[in-house]
Amino acid sequence: MNLLESKVIQTKLEKEIFIDQGSNIELKIFQFLEKDLPYYEFMVGLEFLRIRENEYYGTEKRYFGIRFTEDMQNLIVFEPDQHSIFAAKNEQEKQAVTELIIYVLTKSPNFKQLVTTMVNNFQHQNVVCEKEYKEVDAKQVKLEQLLNVHIENVKFQIQKKA
Repeated sequence: MNLLESKVIQTKLEKEIFIDQGSNIELKIFQFLEKDLPYYEFMVGLEFLRIRENEYYGTEKRYFGIRFTEDMQNLIVFEPDQHSIFAAKNEQEKQAVTELIIYVLTKSPNFKQLVTTMVNNFQHQNVVCEKEYKEVDAKQVKLEQLLNVHIENVKFQIQKKA
């Protein structure tokens, strides 16, 4: 038998169930380090099954952003403007979401596999000029750092995107 890791967030209206499978996780490089922005941003999408009144209510992808500085000392989780994983949740429900995010970033084997695949894709990417090479190399290094996130070593806070 193959048991799947899943996490359930009970809200006032429904149960949101995240099943830890590669197909239920999406990672996008959203913002890369620039002169006026001293951090890197990634958007993470998690797909949830929704159950209302013990009936299947469909699936929905919800997002959160992660931002970290060059030295990887500050990891900030932020709410995107649309499809936020924190939307319409009270404080207790937001705490459950925070626990889920910590799990995904630090323990999920499928998240780590997704990041590893992205790193491998960057290693095999054809680059033409030195500027592209530096950019691809820097992205690869930052993704590799995501593989080693340990929550006790990183400042974790939730904020609206600034």
